Amino acid sequence: FSYVIYVAVFFYYIESIYTVHKAKNDSILVEFFPIYYFVVPCMIGTIIQGLFFGIAVGWLCVAIAFILIYIEFQISNSFIDDLSGLYNRKYMNHYLNKLQSNKTKHVYGFLMDINEFKAINDTYGHLKGDHALIQFSKILQHSIDKDSVAIRMGGDEFVIFAKLQSDTEAVKLKKRIENNVRQFNIHSKEPFHLSFSIGIAKFNGKNTDAFLSAMDDSMYEAKNMHRLMQ
Repeated sequence: FSYVIYVAVFFYYIESIYTVHKAKNDSILVEFFPIYYFVVPCMIGTIIQGLFFGIAVGWLCVAIAFILIYIEFQISNSFIDDLSGLYNRKYMNHYLNKLQSNKTKHVYGFLMDINEFKAINDTYGHLKGDHALIQFSKILQHSIDKDSVAIRMGGDEFVIFAKLQSDTEAVKLKKRIENNVRQFNIHSKEPFHLSFSIGIAKFNGKNTDAFLSAMDDSMYEAKNMHRLMQ
């Protein structure tokens, strides 16, 4: 009856592959870790150990699988911004390539720029400026759900890509970010206050360059409005 165990093990291998692929298809995120890096070595070890009695290679293949996972994690870390902990511009380029190839619809982009960030650096020093970037990154991370991704493009510019069904949902996300920033300013003991300008655009399912350009134009329009109100 030992083969019953092997059949059960292979059932879980196949089920895990199906689950991961379904999660990837349902998500707008870019995943860099192929599940095959873990499952295939384990499957090979299971087959050898099942066919050749007395040859214990199962745990050896599991060890190889974990080495492959470790290497992939090191590669994945190159897509993380060191200061903010958000994804970086390198990840954004991969994300936009996926968006372009899949022609995904119902994706909104939110381009943000911290207002008067230079003044924070000049007044309180660059350490406080870095802290302002970290706090704003945390606010963005807490404002989005699992179908969204927050990215630090560089400097004080950030972008969120969100899978939303309507313009109304996009406005709700914008208001949620604004409210979270407002709550930070009320409760924080930091010497600086945060504010930001935001531009919103919807991906047309065709051209990512036009998508970025629309976000950029919308954001700078909001930036100019903020300057006029000063």
